[in-house]
Amino acid sequence: MNIKKNILDASQKELEQYCVGNGFKKYGAEQVMRWIYSGRIFDFSAMSDISKQLREKLDDDFYVVFPKIIDTKYENDDNGNSKKYLIKLEDGGIIESVLLTHKNRKTLCVSSQIGCRMGCVYCETSGMGFFRNLTSGEIISQLFTVENDTGERITNIVFMGMGEPLDNIDEVGKSLDIISNDKFIGIAPRKITISTCGLLNILGHFDINDYKYKLAISLNASDNKTRNMLMPVNKRFPIEKIIELINLKKPSLHNKITIEYVLIKGVNDAAEDAKRIINMFSPAKVKFNLIPLNKAENSIYLKRYEKSEDTAAYNFKLKLLKAGFTVTVRFSKAGSINGGCGQLKAQTINS
Repeated sequence: MNIKKNILDASQKELEQYCVGNGFKKYGAEQVMRWIYSGRIFDFSAMSDISKQLREKLDDDFYVVFPKIIDTKYENDDNGNSKKYLIKLEDGGIIESVLLTHKNRKTLCVSSQIGCRMGCVYCETSGMGFFRNLTSGEIISQLFTVENDTGERITNIVFMGMGEPLDNIDEVGKSLDIISNDKFIGIAPRKITISTCGLLNILGHFDINDYKYKLAISLNASDNKTRNMLMPVNKRFPIEKIIELINLKKPSLHNKITIEYVLIKGVNDAAEDAKRIINMFSPAKVKFNLIPLNKAENSIYLKRYEKSEDTAAYNFKLKLLKAGFTVTVRFSKAGSINGGCGQLKAQTINS
């Protein structure tokens, strides 16, 4: 019995092997992928420049399926609007995606796993535990699902949803090859950001100067004791190792590494924390994204923590700016719609 597969899970190389193995030309794979990813055509019979035999064979062996939207939340403010999606996958697994719209930029925050095994204590997703990795097709399907809902094309991608992208590097890599390929989805690498808690065993395989995607590293503390408490991964990859990696990067005006820093009241938002961070990095190599803790109402995972006071966040930012760093502050964007990672799912499964 022939078991069909979701063609969105196949890389170009895998489809090329499929075509050759079934007696078709290798370039048939690229033709199929152009129809799917550039043309957004998902019916094999409508792929008019492909031989009838290949179309019939594809229909025998593959299908295209998108996840279902089971809930949405919407927020509008002076900086644009946000729409959060709770999405059910084919096997019943539930993930989240967030669309952030600002002028002509439409940024989709995608998930890479169901749950997460990193154990960061400020994160709703980590509180749920880890279930499984997403396939490349499930990652890409988030884009198609949101585009189908809005009728508009996504312009930017950030891997900042549920899960640790580098903990699922093979499938994330497959999805990136398709998303960034200008023959297919065609979102430029400079418009794609990979956010990681700092898995240096994976990052160490990349040339930090040649890595074509934007990189964001979650730091969230100025000393190892605090980071150990907030992020268990620090016991394996401490702050000194992150600094060592970043110091390999050449100065850059347009492709600095982003240091993400969740501001938590009384934990990591003191003047001394800012001073220590200033001494760690060079303004020529990194920029900062400060994020006051986004805590959902009645959170069951974040009971111990509160977001920093506005004054503390402002003073923290000011010290970094005076030291020459580029700094942005993400003030609870999508906060009213449980926009933080895992919050909408947590609300759903605990209601």
